[in-house]
Amino acid sequence: MDDVSIGRILVPTDFSSDSLAALEYAASLAREHLSEIVLIHVTEPLPRGVGRWYEPSMLLEQYAEAARVKLEHFERQALARYPHCRSEIHFGAVSRVIADLARTLKVDLIVLATHPRTGLLDRLLEGLPERLMRTAPCPVLAVQVGATPMAIAKPHQVQAGAPAI
Repeated sequence: MDDVSIGRILVPTDFSSDSLAALEYAASLAREHLSEIVLIHVTEPLPRGVGRWYEPSMLLEQYAEAARVKLEHFERQALARYPHCRSEIHFGAVSRVIADLARTLKVDLIVLATHPRTGLLDRLLEGLPERLMRTAPCPVLAVQVGATPMAIAKPHQVQAGAPAI
């Protein structure tokens, strides 16, 4: 099998420490492949009925401004780990936006954080990594919370369409 080329890595973030763990994995891979990291945050639409109590446009503006501030901070953390990184904010359904961006930006890999499934409800509900594995045009690496970058498989061991770690 030929070596896998990873030119661009998409890293969705919700600004949690778990997202930082996914960024660590992405930075480790990016250093090895001299890749670009695109760090994104997706703000979902407001729930129905919010307009009864709040002005939706003002609330969205507040969310957008808060997300910009948090993303700037997260991007600084990313740049400290790896210099070839940029960030973007998007609005919409999270899994759809991520999959669409992966196509548009010609992303080679999506790296995101995931949590171990423990309860029955967790097992019944489909999570973001599972949705992305079905819809994304590239492999998805789901980094389990608490994992270390040293445990990552070498890219030539990961096949397109292979289940996420």
